Amino acid sequence: MNFQSSTDAYQAASKIMSHEYANKYANYWSKKQKTIKSGKANFKDSGRQKTYNAEFKALAKYGKLYPSDARFKRVDWKGSQKLFKKIAKSATYQKLCNNTQGSRGGFTQPTLEKANFRGATAGQATWFGAMRLKENNCPYTIVHEFAHLCGNMHHDIGFRRDVIKLSSMFLGKEFGNILKKCFKEAKLKITTGSHIMSPEQWIASVMRMEKIRESKS
Repeated sequence: MNFQSSTDAYQAASKIMSHEYANKYANYWSKKQKTIKSGKANFKDSGRQKTYNAEFKALAKYGKLYPSDARFKRVDWKGSQKLFKKIAKSATYQKLCNNTQGSRGGFTQPTLEKANFRGATAGQATWFGAMRLKENNCPYTIVHEFAHLCGNMHHDIGFRRDVIKLSSMFLGKEFGNILKKCFKEAKLKITTGSHIMSPEQWIASVMRMEKIRESKS
């Protein structure tokens, strides 16, 4: 719906439903707007570990199918720099930067820094547009960090959508498809969906759900 604010959404809803339901509709409208604009369904990065797990699963699956694929062999610093420059200058990455939803777009001129991480950290994308990597890196780590730098400083819907696109372009469509499948198997969304229900549609949906719950109680 083309409301300008949650207040507008509430006022429209209050004409056909109670104050309580109108408030709930306004909250629904506001949350849906934020999700569409930011590419995030959650605002605490709560899906991070599930996303990591799906990525690990995809890498393991692909590795078993194609153990000799040179695109997945670890690269030294020189190789890391080469892949970084290739992706940063690509039309695919630049387009994702420009298409990023939300108030903060992607970094069209990212920089690369060498880091001495401790523990399990493999790479990092900073809020200042820098990618920080170890001396030797898995190419997917570089792709993963680029999915952050194109405007997704989280591991939510927008990130997963863009890491699939980058993976398909730079690591092959087959891997991109496997990654997409692993996200879906983990029940992780990869699209936000732009449809926002009207007050009439929303209240009809709520009433249907309440009837279903009553019939089961």
